[in-house]
Amino acid sequence: MKFGQFSKTNYSIALDTKSQLFIARSNDNPEFEASGITIQDALYNLSKLDKNIKY
Repeated sequence: MKFGQFSKTNYSIALDTKSQLFIARSNDNPEFEASGITIQDALYNLSKLDKNIKY
């Protein structure tokens, strides 16, 4: 079994089951948070807030 960091992403994605929206948060700047109907929407909105997020 290999252990290590396999992903170079600097964001995390969560699903708010009550509102049915995806929430994207920057790992580098946790105060940056954006939501969207799809994961792509949430990432796009996050990329407008945090220039380190490559959409």
